[in-house]
Amino acid sequence: MKKMIIRYKMPIFITMNLIMTIGMNLAHPVTPTLFKEMNLGPHVFGISFAAMCTTNFIFALIWSNVAHTMKKSRILMISSIGYAIAQLIFGFANNELTIYAARLLSGVFAGGFQVGFITYIVNEAPLDKQAVYITYSSIVVSVGAALGFFIGGHLGDVSIQMTFVIQAMLHIITGLLFYALLAPLEEIEEKVVWSDLVKSNPLKIMMDAKPLMQGYVLLVLVSVFISSIGMTLFDQSFGYYIVDVFGFVPSQSGLVKFATGVLAVILNAVLLKRKPKNQSLVLKFLFGSLALLSIGLCFAVGIAPFLIISLIWFGAYTVMLPVIQNLVVSQRRNVHEGNQLAGVYNSLSMLGRIFGALLTSLIYSIDPIATFWVSGVIFFISLIVIMIPNKNQAITN
Repeated sequence: MKKMIIRYKMPIFITMNLIMTIGMNLAHPVTPTLFKEMNLGPHVFGISFAAMCTTNFIFALIWSNVAHTMKKSRILMISSIGYAIAQLIFGFANNELTIYAARLLSGVFAGGFQVGFITYIVNEAPLDKQAVYITYSSIVVSVGAALGFFIGGHLGDVSIQMTFVIQAMLHIITGLLFYALLAPLEEIEEKVVWSDLVKSNPLKIMMDAKPLMQGYVLLVLVSVFISSIGMTLFDQSFGYYIVDVFGFVPSQSGLVKFATGVLAVILNAVLLKRKPKNQSLVLKFLFGSLALLSIGLCFAVGIAPFLIISLIWFGAYTVMLPVIQNLVVSQRRNVHEGNQLAGVYNSLSMLGRIFGALLTSLIYSIDPIATFWVSGVIFFISLIVIMIPNKNQAITN
């Protein structure tokens, strides 16, 4: 049994990644409906997401530091069980403050997911296969998100609270299985270095990684932050817009996201097969495309054109994720730097989502369609940043 697990260690990891991703997305299609049933304003949608992203931002860096001396499978187990508890509180919340508290708690453990997935690949996958497994992981995230939305949407039509209960059960079981199967294969001396944990604050860890944030990698990280703002504006507005304006029920919302996930898988499979050498050029093309699609959506008349443009947008965005992740991780010279860059990447991404969520609350309350305009402008800014000439750019191509 152990020999088989050793042989198929990475396929097992990818499979568990898929199951966890399905679980994380089960409640997404029912969240707008939950808020509408509680008679909460659209600002709650953005603020609650910003709350989760705030603790995600803080703890992604802490998890990144902990990853140096803790098995990645243990991090994923703790994160999975903790996230299950937070989602139960969220699903059964009866007021606005409880929702914010639950989302703050969810963010603590969501940061562990993201760091755990990337650092497991950096530490356990063969060096020449890491870029491939990062792309596989991105495809799995797309598939898992699609299936999670699809299944969660149909569960939500039956009962919103039941959806959260099933989500929690899935996370607890998966977290335990992940540790039981893969923890024995990780060769690391686990220890809790309390002094490191005390020093694990976002500003200090960002300063520790400052020597890495130079030249082209700095431009990529800045574009990660900016594009994350644009992504959040589009994604959060879209999820609420189709319920608020078009009157979609959870299963319809889930079906739309399922379709975007299928398209994302197809596009990522093409990207994996073709393996473009100049990923920097691909990233520029994707930033420009996302900007034009976001603005173009504002001129869509009717549900069908709106959904078609959105489908293409989500497909392009999920293709962008492995490209920008590979550009960041490829800058590391050793495993330690890989862990640092993974933490900085996730933290900047979450920081962008905080600003994006707060902007969503502000702009959507004024004019729902304007959020897509602003998203397009922000992606144009990302394009401008990544086009700044740099002598070190060649190492990423």
